[in-house]
Amino acid sequence: MSEDGSPFTDRAQGFVAVAPAYRRQGLGTRLAADVDRFAATAGVRWLETETLERELAASLPLLRKRGFKELERYQTSRQRPATVNLSRLDELRSRLRHDGIETVALPEIDGEQSRQELYRCQTAIWRDMPHEAHVDWQDPPFDTLIRSIFERPAVLLESFFVARDGDHMVGLSYLLRRPDGDAEVGDTGVLSSHRRRGIARVLKMLVTRWATRHGISVVHTDNRADNAGMLAINRELGFQPDEVVVIMEKTMATPAAI
Repeated sequence: MSEDGSPFTDRAQGFVAVAPAYRRQGLGTRLAADVDRFAATAGVRWLETETLERELAASLPLLRKRGFKELERYQTSRQRPATVNLSRLDELRSRLRHDGIETVALPEIDGEQSRQELYRCQTAIWRDMPHEAHVDWQDPPFDTLIRSIFERPAVLLESFFVARDGDHMVGLSYLLRRPDGDAEVGDTGVLSSHRRRGIARVLKMLVTRWATRHGISVVHTDNRADNAGMLAINRELGFQPDEVVVIMEKTMATPAAI
């Protein structure tokens, strides 16, 4: 199950880590075998794990031995909101309004209808994000998704901005609180029917302004490495590339074969 409550279809994520002082003693191999057995017994068809690009040379031999192949990469980035030039925000927001697109903080329009629209918009955005054809999941129930936004302590609800075309929600962006005092982008997305109109840029600028006004010194994000459009917007808004996360995947054997 993902962090937002979406159950994976025939898929699970596994993590194995060994402290540096205890490496090269076979602990990683034994732990990985335990994870494999558990996943196979649970009926998992595909097992994912992740590593950092800078650690790939050390981790790849074990991963390949265990049957893992690269699935995708994510570029992480860091932004210092106070350094971003937001002088055109009001102008760009006005242009959208002239085209019938309103941008507003989610708490200002909260209600049963807006929550239904939020659910419809968010699940559609997830489906339209870049992902491999065989990677699938079940959309979370309405109540689960709404609780994950309005009741999750990490969600900075006042930073949650949405775009609306009439009564229909067509885009969103918001932040999550990190334990170290920084924030990270919870999500940013626009329905495919409304892309290439500058909506994502305005939403991210609104979030950046909110972060600046509330003393958040650093905002973190990650995007699939082939999502050129969002990466370009991030660069424009001062995000500097950081680590690259490599997602690895293996197709599981039957429990008897493990």
